[in-house]
Amino acid sequence: MNPVKQRNTAILMYLLISLGGIVVDIIVPSLPSIQRALLSNETATQWAFTMAMLGFGFGQIAAGFVVDAFGRKLPMLLGALCLTFSLLLSAVVPDIEALIALRLVQGLAVSLVAVGGRAVIKDLYHGEEYLKAVNWITISFALGITLSPFVGGYIEENFGWQMVFTGLTAWVSLGAVLLAFFFTETHTNHQPLNKETIKGNLSEIVLNRGFQRTAITCGVFYAILPAFNTVSPFIIQETLGYGPVFYGHIALVLGGAWLAGNMANRATFSIPAKPKTTLCLLVSLFALALGIGYQTIQGLSLYAFIAPVAVIIFSLGMLFPLYLGKALAPFHHIAGIANAIVFSGCWLCTALISFLASSLPLNSALPLMILYSALLLLVVLLTRKMNDL
Repeated sequence: MNPVKQRNTAILMYLLISLGGIVVDIIVPSLPSIQRALLSNETATQWAFTMAMLGFGFGQIAAGFVVDAFGRKLPMLLGALCLTFSLLLSAVVPDIEALIALRLVQGLAVSLVAVGGRAVIKDLYHGEEYLKAVNWITISFALGITLSPFVGGYIEENFGWQMVFTGLTAWVSLGAVLLAFFFTETHTNHQPLNKETIKGNLSEIVLNRGFQRTAITCGVFYAILPAFNTVSPFIIQETLGYGPVFYGHIALVLGGAWLAGNMANRATFSIPAKPKTTLCLLVSLFALALGIGYQTIQGLSLYAFIAPVAVIIFSLGMLFPLYLGKALAPFHHIAGIANAIVFSGCWLCTALISFLASSLPLNSALPLMILYSALLLLVVLLTRKMNDL
């Protein structure tokens, strides 16, 4: 493949990979409005967010085998088509149960698109070039989770929450058209889709001790911002009284912190992972301690809540590409399956942590910040174990 076509293909894949975060996160500012419109409660409405994460998490496991067995293009197109129809139906649902079911379908469908896109990047690049491309994968995903709540907040404020789904339908449809007409298949070494192959590939990846610890670490990194999005719309909009557009601006700042962390990692690519990890975790824990201490004395404060979270998200956004590349590097021969498993683990970890967050009280930010402290201490333990290997 010539360099221009390779670059253009990579750009298209980065755009399609970003759909994973967009599909999950774009409805976050609309959750209180959806709750009122569908006569639901906070817990059930939060499931409209969490169910998409579960679908995306479990779907990526199957998607990895599918894109390695049948190529990248056809599964991605089928996923985009299914996603388009489920998004359209979401705009006309009669109740929260129907929306939750459709959100599961959306998570499953977008997994084919995102996993296929990431596998294409592995087809295009190798060695150090691939590690750099991994950073662009995380940047593209960060742009999705950064901009989607911001855009979703404005759409919901001016046109209603149904238009959020309608607008996203148009964006997915455009991506499907570009994929159909401008992408040439990159995968020819198809892995047979049979029981023995599946068992062998899964065993090779999942039983690897280093992969296990790295994947769990990536999952915790990944979960911080979605866990915030599970709880914070109700704290910020219902408890503190701000609107969806204001929340969209906060989501933009925090998503930007993740993106800035990704870019900082790229700028400091030559610095070894161990000192970078130590510094980022220490800064994150210190910021959390300050936020918890202030709010313990002064009570709920928007800025004492948001500032420590922004520091954490920046720091973990800096670390995530490092550990993602470390997890995927040994499995170039089964790239689709490997990236599917690690990202599936990330999203299942995210769904679990978001589920725990959904049970937290909504009149204070302290419970969420204490949960973050426990997660960061877990990461400290895991990274020390990795250094011992």
